[in-house]
Amino acid sequence: MAESLVLFESVINSRWFLRTSIILFMNKIDLFAAKLSKVPLEKFFTDYTGGPDISKAAKYILWRFTQTNRARLHIYPQ
Repeated sequence: MAESLVLFESVINSRWFLRTSIILFMNKIDLFAAKLSKVPLEKFFTDYTGGPDISKAAKYILWRFTQTNRARLHIYPQ
């Protein structure tokens, strides 16, 4: 997940994409839910406080991705 955040941050803040919109696909939610039931998200993100709730965890991850958007591009989560 950390690698994905770093990669997304480098792409979304690149000068090549200053006038674009970004679609962020949040797929494989079933795999995310399975992993969340085994390993708490708090282990990797100490500021996360939603426990094992998949909806709260997905919203938190989306929030983490949108926080990397220093260029203020439009992000459309799917």
